[in-house]
Amino acid sequence: MKKELIIVTGATGVGKTDFVDELILKLVQDDNRLAEIINIDMGQFYEPLSIGTAKPVLRAHRSFSEVGSNVEGPDYKKSKYKQHLFNIVKEPVNFTVTQYRKLVLDKIEELWAQGVLPILVGGSAFYIKSLFFPPKKDYPNYHHELITKPDFDQKSTQELWHKLNAIDPERAKKIDSNDRYRIERALTIWYESGKKPSEFGPEPDIFADKITLLILDRDRNDLYERINKRTVDMLDAGWVDEVKNLGPEWTEFLKKKKLIGYDDIILFLEKKSDQKSLVEKIQQKTRNYAKRQLTFYRKLTQELEKLNKIKIEWINLDNKNFSLYIDQLLDKIL
Repeated sequence: MKKELIIVTGATGVGKTDFVDELILKLVQDDNRLAEIINIDMGQFYEPLSIGTAKPVLRAHRSFSEVGSNVEGPDYKKSKYKQHLFNIVKEPVNFTVTQYRKLVLDKIEELWAQGVLPILVGGSAFYIKSLFFPPKKDYPNYHHELITKPDFDQKSTQELWHKLNAIDPERAKKIDSNDRYRIERALTIWYESGKKPSEFGPEPDIFADKITLLILDRDRNDLYERINKRTVDMLDAGWVDEVKNLGPEWTEFLKKKKLIGYDDIILFLEKKSDQKSLVEKIQQKTRNYAKRQLTFYRKLTQELEKLNKIKIEWINLDNKNFSLYIDQLLDKIL
């Protein structure tokens, strides 16, 4: 079997789920292809985090390839097709991009062996990039005699970013100043190797015969309206209760992890903000995140185009007839 896969990504709230519903239905019903989903959204790795990560409800299901002509209609949340790598982290611990890359490549190989087309779906752009540019993990275990490794827990995220910026401004400018995990990772490389993290540039690794990257987009105002509405819908669905029911170890983890909305809800539960400001903060942070995602995807597109081995399609979903559009898309990519 030819080793091919499709990656569907885009900014948070753009409509990846509805798009994939229709895509898989077309693959199965019209092209007689077997297809299953692999999660590539970091927040959805964590078992207790569901509402705030917009996680599909996973139920007992058959492979979509077994449903065939009996499919009644697209319903991602009823798991008409198999979904993989959701709820894989049970404890409040960091799940590294290196760990994820190994898991996802193993799962892709497993599906290929079964004659199934893997469709990776999610918006964690850094994890997506790692599939093409694997992070280098083998650096010299060198401790510079003039460097004393600090206790990260005693430093704020901003303090750590400024430390990284002083050591390696090239790397620092590529990391959001609130992204504590990536900041700590970069500093760890410095303290353990004595070399700047930017010196460990990844080499491309194209592991499939054919890769199609679909980046979904919308008009900015439309996207922001969808984000604002989805935030309200998530809170109405019980997001606050989801956070309230987490143990203290999760609370501390989420304060550091900075998954959008979770730290704000924790502050709300601690009586440090009110309902109105909670909604507005989450909406604003999510809009800012969507903007950063799109910037990242544009840069990734430029990097991948240089390789000339990956088919990239930017798809604007404004006023699109999904069914007709996906018919045209599949004619181009399959």
